Amino acid sequence: MQLRGVAIGWAIAVAAATAADAATGVNVQLFQFRPGAIAVKSGERVTWTNQDDIEHTVTAGVPAEPDGRFDFTLDGKGTTASTAFPTPGTYTYFCRRHQHMRGEVKVN
Repeated sequence: MQLRGVAIGWAIAVAAATAADAATGVNVQLFQFRPGAIAVKSGERVTWTNQDDIEHTVTAGVPAEPDGRFDFTLDGKGTTASTAFPTPGTYTYFCRRHQHMRGEVKVN
């Protein structure tokens, strides 16, 4: 009986962690950031996951003015990158290879 309770507790912890990850994750898929805008609390991490077979980037700023806060290359399907956002504000980002791809992180 004790092991069953541990297994159930473990399953609940994994489900909670997965739900938390989903809440702060962005998929890169079909030449789009999904969702295009995400809201997080100060200090939380956002993780981008490339679902396409080709390379994309996650570059802070806008194409005319990258701001240098972060610049990740997602080489292909399954590649991830993440960063924490410690300061409240709105952070825009784009893909250097496909500059129509844009997203936003709003930090509360």
